[in-house]
Amino acid sequence: MKIIILNAGIGKRLQPITKKIPKCLIKISNNDTILDLQLKSLIKYNLTEIIILTGPFEKKIKDYIRKNYPKLKVQYVHNPRYERTNYIYSLYLTKEMIDDKVILFHGDLIFSDLLLKNLIKSKYSDCVLVNKEISPPKKDFKALLINDRVEKIDINIFGSRTAFLAPFYKLSREFFLNWLNQIEIFIKNNQVNLYAEDALNEILNKVSLKPIYFNTLFCMEIDDFEDLNRARSIFKKN
Repeated sequence: MKIIILNAGIGKRLQPITKKIPKCLIKISNNDTILDLQLKSLIKYNLTEIIILTGPFEKKIKDYIRKNYPKLKVQYVHNPRYERTNYIYSLYLTKEMIDDKVILFHGDLIFSDLLLKNLIKSKYSDCVLVNKEISPPKKDFKALLINDRVEKIDINIFGSRTAFLAPFYKLSREFFLNWLNQIEIFIKNNQVNLYAEDALNEILNKVSLKPIYFNTLFCMEIDDFEDLNRARSIFKKN
């Protein structure tokens, strides 16, 4: 199983911190950065085939992993166009590397170890984390759910059939390559500033993406200082 972590962004909403370091190296607790929390969860479940997509801070990420996880073999995919593209282009660059099923998540996502376990052990080959118990957040991805399938993923969708979607996927090789093929169409049309999920939406009527529901287990993205302060507060209490 390949693990893909998206870390090619500039973290604009967390500047000035992210002027000097990537978002993934921001500390959440006294000891752990976002990246530490992710890697420790992956290592716990023996998931060590890791691909990290990088942008302006590739060297700092490489140096950090080399120093703190010297036995971990990580492949890096650098997006040289990080200033002018969204992560849709970074994902596109992985196309020739996919020879197995994939777990894909954003580099600013922190989550309970049990969520990763539930995703791995799910009976569904193509699935994503969804929480129907909280109010769908305005600024984050939401899933449109119809007949227990994810029919659309977007920020600007609302209503009784929508729920918070964490960008944390387990996908078969076939599904992911179908997604990448659609991404390639977008890239060739110079649609490089969209979300990769915009390309995914084009094929969700042809494939089945199942929601894996989580209620009380912890999962959140660190987009801005409000998120960062909330995450640090949670870790301090626990």
